[in-house]
Amino acid sequence: MPLMGLLCGCNAIPIEEERASDPLNSTRSAVIVGTVNWSSTNSLTEGYPIYNAGKVGYLDIPARATRCTAWLASTDIVITNNHCIADAAQAAGAQVAFNYNDGVSSASYVWYNCSTFLETWPEYDMTALRCGPRNGLTPGQAQGGWLHISTTDAVNNQELYVIHQNCDYYTDAWCSPTKKFSPGRVTHANLTQTDVAYDADTLGGSSGSPVFSSFHHVVALHHLGYGGNSQGRGSYNSGVKASFLRAALYEIGVGWECGNGTCDPNEANDGSCPYDCTALCQAKCSDGVTCCGADGSCPDGLSCW
Repeated sequence: MPLMGLLCGCNAIPIEEERASDPLNSTRSAVIVGTVNWSSTNSLTEGYPIYNAGKVGYLDIPARATRCTAWLASTDIVITNNHCIADAAQAAGAQVAFNYNDGVSSASYVWYNCSTFLETWPEYDMTALRCGPRNGLTPGQAQGGWLHISTTDAVNNQELYVIHQNCDYYTDAWCSPTKKFSPGRVTHANLTQTDVAYDADTLGGSSGSPVFSSFHHVVALHHLGYGGNSQGRGSYNSGVKASFLRAALYEIGVGWECGNGTCDPNEANDGSCPYDCTALCQAKCSDGVTCCGADGSCPDGLSCW
């Protein structure tokens, strides 16, 4: 049976309305697989999912009157989908809030100007934007680091989770697309040459979100839903594999900052970095700068990678 992929995670609704979906675009979005199985990230109580959730944000795209999800790949670079932002004109005015969470009022959202268009890779449905500092801090500094991209691709039946900005607007059209945690498993590790498929729930607006392995590293860039119906329910979702993300990001210097003496967490001393960080320190804390202690300890609020 041929696959019917329906692409678009952006929703043409102004941010101030806090409405999550344009019904006309609902069948072009990612999908809920079966019943809704996600929760507010506020319900996370411990461990790496909390750390990772802080690096994921609501991407407002005023040039297109749309929204997507974006995540930190370095101290000032966020990643989203090419179908969310494809060029510099579409990036104009783009901003990201990493605290667009349940219980946070709209007046308290902290927005970073992420309108500097760096690069896009249509073949991977990926775009990189640079964010300016706020109060003298880059978003990575303010959020305590950035996300680590897996050095291996996902395998069949592997547990994973997606962190994204959304809500079930099919049951509540005026819900607020706050940060969600969607657990799932890999259903097809090689759906296509570039994509892995999984059953974790997403909807339009989740596009650009990171998919995490059970080791809490980014194992895919979410971008597609398959078999969506008029209620946003479908068969499975898919994302671009980590190996393609890493190769693309190396082109813009992400993942091999170790040459300046600050081992990027994406550089795993695995031979993929043009420079060897091993002599600088064996492991870095999750801020990407501080060396872990010999006992694996890090300053308060940081974890050893």
